[in-house]
Amino acid sequence: MRPSHRRSQQTAAVLLAALLAVAGCRPSASDAAPLSAQDVAAIKSTLTTWKEEASLAGDWPAFFGQFTDDAVWMGPKGASVEGLATIRQGTWFRALEEELVPVQIEGRGDLAFARGTLSLLLDQKGAVKREGTFLTILRKQPGGFWRMAVYSFTL
Repeated sequence: MRPSHRRSQQTAAVLLAALLAVAGCRPSASDAAPLSAQDVAAIKSTLTTWKEEASLAGDWPAFFGQFTDDAVWMGPKGASVEGLATIRQGTWFRALEEELVPVQIEGRGDLAFARGTLSLLLDQKGAVKREGTFLTILRKQPGGFWRMAVYSFTL
């Protein structure tokens, strides 16, 4: 196994352990099954909906609808913002272009994470291009869909 692949797997394991601990949910290996192909597809659908139907369209109800009520927003500057009601009060700019590419999706039971690359062209006092990475922790909802409980990014 390549060292970079082993490091990536170790990083994923640490992130999963951290998110399970933060969520107060510590299932043993026998308690929670790995994500199914349906779960991975549903997580990708959440990210696609958030990007294409919400962010690019400037559809703020759809944008915020992809988060849990107790979501945490962790941007590259400033303090974390906790709770969807507080997140909604922020200043938001419509994306003119957005590319959100998940490179890893893993999890167990009703918790998962997705990480990847992010490229935005924002309508922010003229077009502003930003590139970086993202990490989101998602929680499975009744009905099998997934919502973002934590969203963190760098630009």
